[in-house]
Order: sequence, then structure tokens, then C-alpha cells
Amino acid sequence: MARITGDARRSLGNGFWNAGQQGLSLALNAVIGILLVVAVPVSEYGVYSYAVALSSIGVAVMSAGLSGLAVRELVNERESNAAIVASLTVIREFFALVGFVIIGGISLTSGDELAIAATLLASSALFGRALNAPELWFLSHLRSKKTAITRISVTAGLFGVRLALLALWPNIWVMLVLYSLEGLISSLIIIGMYLKDKDSPGFSRPGFASMFKLLRRSWPLMLSSLADQANLKASIIVIQALLGSKAVAVYAAASRLSEISFFLPVVFMNSTFPVLLKVRKEKGNDSPEYRRMLQRSYDQAFWIGVVVALAVVVLGTVIIDVIFGPDYEDAKTVLYIQAAACPFVFMGAVYSKWIIAESYLWSSLVRHSFGAAVNIGLNFALIPTTGVTGAAIATLVSYICSSFFASFLGAKSRVAGRQMATAVIWPVRLLRNRLAAR
Repeated sequence: MARITGDARRSLGNGFWNAGQQGLSLALNAVIGILLVVAVPVSEYGVYSYAVALSSIGVAVMSAGLSGLAVRELVNERESNAAIVASLTVIREFFALVGFVIIGGISLTSGDELAIAATLLASSALFGRALNAPELWFLSHLRSKKTAITRISVTAGLFGVRLALLALWPNIWVMLVLYSLEGLISSLIIIGMYLKDKDSPGFSRPGFASMFKLLRRSWPLMLSSLADQANLKASIIVIQALLGSKAVAVYAAASRLSEISFFLPVVFMNSTFPVLLKVRKEKGNDSPEYRRMLQRSYDQAFWIGVVVALAVVVLGTVIIDVIFGPDYEDAKTVLYIQAAACPFVFMGAVYSKWIIAESYLWSSLVRHSFGAAVNIGLNFALIPTTGVTGAAIATLVSYICSSFFASFLGAKSRVAGRQMATAVIWPVRLLRNRLAAR
């Protein structure tokens, strides 16, 4: 195996800190979501889940697909870093406003004044999160450890506050206020760190030319991110519009349990991606070594996903029966269906990194758009007759379509589709090879 040294080692550490911070944030927020199920009435939990889900779509708008491109620009144009960071801040705040308006409009389909108010409150978080453009400067210098520690500290501190409030005063509006404040607090601390850093270029007058240059490159990635979020959140939007907040609560409770595991493939790929890139660079993208490494990644991803799915089913059933109670009985069926998506979600994480390695970014837009279209169509077809179970089926099918079948839509990506299909029969291949070796 290729040895990792120098910048590659720092890049790997960078990835671990990012993945660790994201994983911890996801895990702690999932715990809060689970405790909210117990602490507040079913309909209120539905309102909270709906608001947070729509806010996630707003984040995709606010980020404008710029994160990766901005880091590359910051690396390549060191002398212009001050203007780039300032430009990013202006762009992100503008798109935060755009996202806020879009999400507010979508919330009108809920037909519920409380859901609309909760969505607007949760979406106010976009403006605070948009201020964290300096975090990308740290990332471009392979110094994510500093910002990750900041985010972990803020998340852990507010987690303690949330736990205390859930014990003393369980209220979804207080939880939504804290949700909105978390991004603002982290961003302000990171801005302070950026300005105090001895190597920081600070801020300068943003340049319109550089802003338009970034936006021209980023719009396919922004559309891809939007399609991905639409795929993830479409079910909750349609459930709220057709069935109401109580049904959203049941669906969201099951989703919380299944989605806890979805950060695992991100950690897995962040740890192996630098090595994969190194092998590709040294041996070529058609080399047997590179193909074998990709195949091994797909093999492991699919079957680790199978094991995780079984664990989610077993543990989730216990949590629903013992902690959630009879009001969430239907969540078990939703959980079982959603858990079946784990192997494909895990393979999708490998596929997404392959897309980046091959600079085949349009494939990302195609896969997420395909999944979103399938999800939305099936939701409207199934929910009126089968309720939240239909929404779970729509989600499962859309994940399989976006992670697997979408790879066959492009000539260049079909090689990835064939490798994913081969991964499904990994145990058969292992047995065949063992028998052949005798």
C-alpha cells in the first residue's frame, strides 16, 4: 500500500477532524431528537421535525455549492485570500436570504400556522451559519482541527443546555431557538479566531468579478446539493401536506434512528480517500491497483451497510417499544424499510468520492436529481393510500436509484455501476476464489 507522508498525512488528519465533528454533531442532535420524542406531544414533535428538515434544504441553498471550489480558490490564490473570504461571506449571506424565502414559501404547503412559524424560526439559523466563510480558509491551510474543536465545544455545550431544558422545561420553541443560535455562536467564534490568527489575511473589499467567477463554477454543485436535500426531505414535506404533523412525527422518529448510521460511510471514505487519490495519481485511473482498491471499497461498504442495517433494526425496535411508546408503533415499519437502504447509502458514499476523483461532477447532479424525482413521484403516489409506510418505500427506492441505478445513466459512470453490482455478490466471489485455490 502507498505510504502517506507530508501534505497527504495532513489532509488525512483534516478529513478525520471534519468527519469527527460532523459525526459527533449528528449523533448528539439525534439523541436530542430521540429525547424530544419522549418529552413533547406527538404533534409538537412533528412540527419540530418538519421545521428542522426544511431548514436543511435552506442550508443547501445558502452554501451555493461553493465549499470545495472556494477551498481550491483559496489554495490557488493566496494573495487574494482576504477578498475571497469577504466575497464568500457576502455570497453566502445573500443565498441565506434566498434560502429563507424559498423555505418560507414551501412551509405554506403545510397548511399549519405553527409549522410555518417553526420553519421560519429554524430557518433563521441560515444567516448565522452563512458567516462561517473563514472556516474555509482554515480548511485550505489543512488546519480544520482548530475549527472542529470550536464546533465540537459549542455543540457539546449546547447539548448540555438542551438536556437540562428537556428535564426542566421541554418546549420545542426553546429547542428551535437553540438550534438557530448554534450556528451563529460557532461562526462568531471562528471569525474571532480567524482575525486573531497570525497568518490571517483578514477581510478586504469583496470583488464582484471573483464572486461571479465562483458562482459560474458552483451552480451545478448547488443544484446537486439541492436535489440531494430534496431527495432526503421530500417525504416529510409531502407527509405534512397530506397527513399532518402527527404523521410527520412518526416518520421522523424512525428516520432519526436509521440516519444515525449514515455518517459512518463518510468517516470510512474520508479515511481512505487520500490513499485512493494517491494510487490513482501514481498508477493511473485504468490501473489494476486502482480498480482493485475501488472494488474493495464497494465490497466493504455494501456489506458493512448490511451489518449496520441489522443493528439498526434490532436496536431501533427496542427503542421504539421501550422508550417511544405506543404512539410510535407505526414507526417500526418505517424503520425496517429505511434500514434496508443502508447498504446502498454506504456504497453511495464511495461512488460520490469516485465522482470527485474522476472530476465527473455532472454525474453528481444526475444521480441526486434522479433520486429526488423518484422520491417525490412515489411519495405523491403512495402516501394517500399507504401513509407513512408509502413514504418509507419511496425513500428506499430513491436511495437505491440515486446510489446505484443512476450510475448506469452515463457511459463513463457505468464502470462504477458494474463494480457496485459486483459488490453485492462479494461473499459468493470469496467462496468461488477459495474453492478455486484448492
